[in-house]
Amino acid sequence: MAEHRVLVTAVGGNIGQGIIKSLRNGKRAYFIVGIDMEPLSAGFSLVDGYYVVPGTGDFGFKDRIKEIAYKEKIEAIYVCSPKELLFFSEHKEEFEKELGLSVFVNPPEVVRIGSDKLMTAEFLRESGLPYPETVPADDGEGINKIIKNNGFPLIVKPREGSSSKNVFLINSREEINAAKLLTPNPIVQRYLPDLDSEYTAATVSSNDRKVRASIVLHRDLIQGTTYRTELIQDADITQQVIRIVELLGAVGSCNLQFRLVDGKVFVFEINPRFSGTSGIRYLYGFNDAEMVFEHFRLCRDLSQPGLQPAVVLRYWNEIYIPSVDFSILRRGDALHNGIQTIVNKI
Repeated sequence: MAEHRVLVTAVGGNIGQGIIKSLRNGKRAYFIVGIDMEPLSAGFSLVDGYYVVPGTGDFGFKDRIKEIAYKEKIEAIYVCSPKELLFFSEHKEEFEKELGLSVFVNPPEVVRIGSDKLMTAEFLRESGLPYPETVPADDGEGINKIIKNNGFPLIVKPREGSSSKNVFLINSREEINAAKLLTPNPIVQRYLPDLDSEYTAATVSSNDRKVRASIVLHRDLIQGTTYRTELIQDADITQQVIRIVELLGAVGSCNLQFRLVDGKVFVFEINPRFSGTSGIRYLYGFNDAEMVFEHFRLCRDLSQPGLQPAVVLRYWNEIYIPSVDFSILRRGDALHNGIQTIVNKI
């Protein structure tokens, strides 16, 4: 029988599904309720109960979350969509006070810095940390300076975005102009060389904003998503990661994506949240999904877990739901019990 009842948002995505896998492989038993705005969500097959909800900015979203949390006796909410972060961060106190649960999300100022790649670069620069020079795409003087200092290639990408969408490797001024037309709210950024030196790191910080646990993985990507990782146990790299996250002021889980340049950590993306590698990290012994529950919900000490050196490879999987079609599934939780019965047989 499940000890604890939790809500995982955006279970149609790899972050939400990674949290589910992490919790299923934790030391406690969880009754997991999943939500998603997409009725055809494969994540619904992985949870104990599910609901289709409005989009985060849509009318009725907040009331729907409260209704579900109250009905399901939820103890904690795992926020798994980048688009939901600021909403839950700004309403964290309201949810926790009104419903008596815990919301695992970073403070608003941390979310704002991490969600905006120009602000990320400015934070790093102002903190005296290595950073990739970054300017708005309409800043001609700034672009000239980056070209003078670094030459081509450069990167054009959106100020806000994820999964390497609308990211272009640029080799001329003409290509910058073309990429600007294809990229929403574009920025131009120094290109960090050496694809073999790309890393992802995760940390868990306490309320005092001190990092208590961390992991660094060397990774390979395909279409912007991590698909091969190996554990890196390097004290110098780890200390650089910890310093960055503590200067940022993260609380709970935080993810950095970076490359090494002359031994220095050059962060090009901060994800102030659980990340797409949450479903990988628990295999190394770093289960941040359960760590935050233990620490912030159950008030247990938070400490560095022992990590198991290994290589982890990702692969595709499928969900088979017999005797239904899209029109049935799109009706959402009106058929919750029937579909769940089918899924549980798979």
